Amino acid sequence: MERNSPRWHQITPSEFAWEQEALDHVRELLPDRDPFQAWANFEFISDTGRVYEVDLLVVTHKGFFLVEIKSRPGSVEGNGGSWTWRTEGRIRTDDNPLMLANRKAKALRSLLERQQAMRASKARSPFLQAAIFLSAEGLVSRLSPDGAHHVYGLDGAQPGPNTLPSIRDGLLTIDAEQYARKGKAVDRPMSLAIGRAMEQAGVRPSNLLR
Repeated sequence: MERNSPRWHQITPSEFAWEQEALDHVRELLPDRDPFQAWANFEFISDTGRVYEVDLLVVTHKGFFLVEIKSRPGSVEGNGGSWTWRTEGRIRTDDNPLMLANRKAKALRSLLERQQAMRASKARSPFLQAAIFLSAEGLVSRLSPDGAHHVYGLDGAQPGPNTLPSIRDGLLTIDAEQYARKGKAVDRPMSLAIGRAMEQAGVRPSNLLR
């Protein structure tokens, strides 16, 4: 997908080179045709009044994804509860970012479902899946199986025991079993409804510092 494609909506220019590189990496993987769309760097207010910042929201033929970008180099280990990063001798432990991304996804889906475009759509709105994109080149992942759920790395990374599944596979690859079970998750009418709902929801440029 080209940077100036009408299907690519970068609400706020990125102030970080690493973040823009990650966004460009995903954008270049996306076909420039229906039902593909994406929105980058925006914030919204949830039903409870909390302000959430979103790195990337993507509609593909496989599904609907809220993608949290992390680009800390070095190595990461951990489980479903917490992760520990080791970068140039520094150690940092944080909550598994999927937990916050999942809360954002639930809040955003609730907001979009309240919009007229989604209520008027005949199809049921798709599940909004949270995903984590670890975009640092050469990152070594020692995440446990439960810590690595919905976590992806760069497309084209050298395969190995510490290499994450690629973001291409996470967002785009549908295997034969998935096709047999549910077919394409998002079609053109639903993608257009999501786009209209995003406009009606009044998503705005992101002003929060990461």
